[in-house]
Amino acid sequence: MHFMHDLLESLAKHSNRPLFKRYTGSIAGSTTVPSWTSISYGTYLNDLNNAAAYWKCHLDRLGVQENEVVGIWVTGLHYADLVHLYALIRAGFIPQVFNLAMLSKGPMINELLHVRAGKAFIYDKYYAAEVQHVRVPTAVIPELSSIPVTPPSQLGSLPQAQDEDVAVIFHTTGTTSGRPKSVPQTHKWLKCQSQVNWPGAWQGGDGSQKCFNNLGSFGSVGSATAINYLSPTGQCLIQTSKPDFDADEFLAMVRKEGLNNMLLFASWFSKLLKVARTSPEVLEALRSMQQISYTGEALNPDDARWVVEQGIPVAVIYATTETAICMVSDLKDPGNLPSMRLIEGMNCKLLLRRISASSEAAEDPGHDEHLFDFFVPEDAGNCPHSSVRNRPDGHITGDLFEETRPGYYIFRGRSDDWIRTGHGRLGFCDTKAIEDNVKLTCSDLVQNCVVVGNAKPVVLFVEPASAFAESVRNPIELKAEILKRLGPFEASLYAHERIEGRVVIVPPGSLPRTKEKGNIRRKAVEEDFAGILEEIYS
Repeated sequence: MHFMHDLLESLAKHSNRPLFKRYTGSIAGSTTVPSWTSISYGTYLNDLNNAAAYWKCHLDRLGVQENEVVGIWVTGLHYADLVHLYALIRAGFIPQVFNLAMLSKGPMINELLHVRAGKAFIYDKYYAAEVQHVRVPTAVIPELSSIPVTPPSQLGSLPQAQDEDVAVIFHTTGTTSGRPKSVPQTHKWLKCQSQVNWPGAWQGGDGSQKCFNNLGSFGSVGSATAINYLSPTGQCLIQTSKPDFDADEFLAMVRKEGLNNMLLFASWFSKLLKVARTSPEVLEALRSMQQISYTGEALNPDDARWVVEQGIPVAVIYATTETAICMVSDLKDPGNLPSMRLIEGMNCKLLLRRISASSEAAEDPGHDEHLFDFFVPEDAGNCPHSSVRNRPDGHITGDLFEETRPGYYIFRGRSDDWIRTGHGRLGFCDTKAIEDNVKLTCSDLVQNCVVVGNAKPVVLFVEPASAFAESVRNPIELKAEILKRLGPFEASLYAHERIEGRVVIVPPGSLPRTKEKGNIRRKAVEEDFAGILEEIYS
């Protein structure tokens, strides 16, 4: 069955409830006053039907057939993006979604469309100057107010769809072989997202409508699929002015718009926690949440302890573009944070693998790391499309976990966080463990850091905390203090894992990051700072 069958019923069922609160903040003097306009389920359904009728007529004239792929390039900043995306699906087409991150990759659009046999391309007028090279029929996306009202009866029924059929195509925020990877989402995947993944991740609540912030761009899978996973139980999405919204906007969402649940990347959450340490208002608002879930990377250990001490209802979740939300910590057991369990109803597995820390450690089994791969079998509801899977029987996500007690696991980094390092004789090095220790022991000195050294000696790159930003010009004292604090931890490491004075201080924000999550890209650091690394190694 087509995944939108249940979605359309939910939109009609909750027609009077607010579905989307559009950010309409205005400038007052030198400050921005946050404000929102509420859009109901019923209004969204009407906009959706009208846009679907428009695109069915327009794309039919361009010769696009039912169930063919249509590229859609949105900014990811507007309510209308969510209308046109689902309207294309309602009209019987398969949207291939491009967002603002593609602006620097415009020439790749033809290639990405070709891979998925795209037949047409529609775009926000913002990109008018960027689409001249597109080699399929194109059309600009009209304003919603200019689209004629069309009775739903003229749309006809949804097309027939099997579980494994593709419903929509997104792209990863990172690149593979120099280009974003397209990730088709099937009807089975989207139904699992709305019926299993999302409901299983949220444990707080008092029966009132759940209101969430949006997680970044409406052109990326997390927020673009919000209509699908919020509508079954009548939940609401509040648009933020920017992904890492500030404390004033957070308070306004709580007080004016009923924000009571948050989903944040860890780095965004840390910014709010920093304010909450000195602001009783922000701390109380955080405590009032039903649930705050963070993802993307580990929370700073000091922040993780503090939120538990302060009674802030926090849970960590594990999710990927390919698999949606898969694991969550227990909200009622904060002392177990950041250990996570599988969401109930998930048919996924953690498969034991063994990583030896070095060739020397082969004689010392006690030093081996017992880690687990996250495996999604092909019959699981959230198993990626066959074109994305990396095993004949399913998909390994590439993330590693350590079991803390039966059925509970902590994230131990990407498989590529375990790199071979050293002087000639190479051994495995857990770069994430070193980075976590730097953040723990040097939290007042270091804003962020990354360890590199693939097939080379380990080097630590550091972005200093704001109070030490000037250390970029004269880093000797900062380096010495970092190395002093790392001394006890480094003494426990094998020779090939030790920094041994190789610390590079760089300006805050200068390390290359992923667009959406803001995670530092290890390989890109090695490429961008190749000259400095060569000097160190020589």
